[in-house]
Amino acid sequence: MRVVLLGRDLITASRITETLARAASEFRRVEDPVDLPPVGSVDLLLVDWGDRRPDWGSRLASWRTSAPGSAVPRVIAFGPHTDLAAHADARGAGLGPMWARSRLFAELRKPLT
Repeated sequence: MRVVLLGRDLITASRITETLARAASEFRRVEDPVDLPPVGSVDLLLVDWGDRRPDWGSRLASWRTSAPGSAVPRVIAFGPHTDLAAHADARGAGLGPMWARSRLFAELRKPLT
């Protein structure tokens, strides 16, 4: 599984790296959507939505539509469970519901599919 983390927080990145050490065949972190690899080369994109910049929504939308529908990877936005505005922004950006960080780490401990 090829996993990319979009986020700038090094503490969160190190926790995700530890959690995915055995589950992901490839893992990398980028700090800006413009640095994302081609959409077809990613199986799972984790987006630290609590650490987002104002232009991330439009850049992610462009990235996701740059490949045929069958090549679009699973995208999970995550952030603080108390940041209700971020949850609404994630849905507005087409990312679906945003997960709390606690849920993300619980889910990443399970086998990735």
